[in-house]
Amino acid sequence: MNSLAQGVRATDLKRTNGRVVLDDVRANGPTTAPEIGKRTGLSKPTVGSALRTLQGAGFVRERGLKAGQSGQAPLLWAIDERAGLVLSLDVGTQWVRLGLRRLDGQPRGTFRARSESGSAEDMLHALTEALSGLLAQEGVAREAIVYAVMGSPGVVDPASGRLQHASNLPGWDDVSTMTALHELFGPNFLIMKDVYLAALGEAEARNTDGAKDFVLLSVGRGVGAAVVRDGQPLSGANGLAGEIAFLPLGVDPLNPSTPSLRGSLEEAASADAMLSSSGFSDVAELVRAAREGHQGAAEALAREARLVAYALSPLLLVVDPPLIVLTGSVGLHGGPDFAEAVRHDLGELLPVRIPSVETSAAGELAILRGAETKGTELAWDMLMTGL
Repeated sequence: MNSLAQGVRATDLKRTNGRVVLDDVRANGPTTAPEIGKRTGLSKPTVGSALRTLQGAGFVRERGLKAGQSGQAPLLWAIDERAGLVLSLDVGTQWVRLGLRRLDGQPRGTFRARSESGSAEDMLHALTEALSGLLAQEGVAREAIVYAVMGSPGVVDPASGRLQHASNLPGWDDVSTMTALHELFGPNFLIMKDVYLAALGEAEARNTDGAKDFVLLSVGRGVGAAVVRDGQPLSGANGLAGEIAFLPLGVDPLNPSTPSLRGSLEEAASADAMLSSSGFSDVAELVRAAREGHQGAAEALAREARLVAYALSPLLLVVDPPLIVLTGSVGLHGGPDFAEAVRHDLGELLPVRIPSVETSAAGELAILRGAETKGTELAWDMLMTGL
């Protein structure tokens, strides 16, 4: 092996060891070098060298001595809170939410802004104002953001990164909008399907109870699903996995009509469809009225549960998940009672064992939480390539 190849191999090994040590500190810090070595199997000199390299890069720092040790107390190491920030973004049809998380995993703050019309132009304006507001609120510079990840309605093509089928946000999937977003958030920016990020956020929220496999269904202004395996949502070959909004509903397969651009299931089961048919203007108001005995509200909620069960039935039969999680405005406001109604209706639709149906553990911040998780991984990957 020539000297150049040896140098490349040594550099790769150094980076690999550095990443192993960094991941261990992220998962277990504050921690000591002997503890890192025991968990990773790396030698004491290798761990020490990696920690000093990571410290020199500004990724980890010393956090004093470990208390309660006999003899010479070892140093504690932790992720340096000054290493950088991740920006998370959740784009809805009327609101945008932004959040900041430090690279050591600690949250910094959130900010919300309203879009006046829901058009692409107004949404871009809301994002610009929200970004300025969040940075000012937290007293941080734009340059401190290492990576930004946005959850958006629509389908993101995994090959081209192009956004499609964002029918609830006129002009949002135009090329000019995507250009403006990249100009606003810089080169280290990723846009992802919102329901996938919600699934990541849900997996993180349920990490303590070991729920890594589930189907997540979001019903709000839009309708979408994610199949989660080992904590990761499956996107499919074209990013279309979970696009159940297009599930045919009331369509004669022998006499097909032109497919709805929004999706026939979404047109029937979305929150605005439920509200328009019941005369209520707010999902929370409708659910509250149903619980208080309002017949029209109760009937609308019962019909919605039936539609949600219909939407879930093919996923249940194909995936056979151990858990179904409901989110979005309908799932969150509906709560355990709505989840139980959906489970009951699934039992009437299908002659199979029905899994548990629960309301989201991550709540309305699931997309932000998922974007933070994804952004943190991307940020560390990028930073480590320069080590």
